[in-house]
Amino acid sequence: MKSFKIGVISDTHVPDRSPEISTEFLSTLIAEKVDLILHAGDICLPRVLTLLETIAPVKAVLGNRDFLLTGKIPMVQKFEVFGIKIVLMHGHMNFLVYWLDKLQYVFGGYSRERYIRRLPKAAPDASVIVFGHTHHAENIMKEGILYFNPGSITYGDSITRQRTWGIIEVYENGRVDGKIIPCG
Repeated sequence: MKSFKIGVISDTHVPDRSPEISTEFLSTLIAEKVDLILHAGDICLPRVLTLLETIAPVKAVLGNRDFLLTGKIPMVQKFEVFGIKIVLMHGHMNFLVYWLDKLQYVFGGYSRERYIRRLPKAAPDASVIVFGHTHHAENIMKEGILYFNPGSITYGDSITRQRTWGIIEVYENGRVDGKIIPCG
């Protein structure tokens, strides 16, 4: 059965949290032979996208740290693969929501449910919502929507610090599979 393989990354934070994307990760991404790469924001330097474009076409969105990319890439990208509606966003939403979320995080810790409640409002017709921002890898199907956060390949989540990325495979029959992959 025909499929379309998407490599998904987010929160690379080059150079503020990592000087570069590791060659080990890039080799792994190349070996996966992805058809498309999604970057869910906090890219920081445009050269990250230029590097990824040498591997496969790239769709990217602005994160809250992407000052140098403002006006060059959108906040949200919507597209379809085999009729499956996919929405790519960072997940920090607007300035007010970002700061309210920061307060909730400081006082209550990470909560995936905050994102699962909020994200569909920005993508009401999506079958797949790809987001970043939290550095927490998520691969959850809820009420017919796949919520997919690849984590970060350079700076892991606040609990384990595990660095991760992901693959979403869309099949022509409408099936969608997500997989989170730990970085070596």
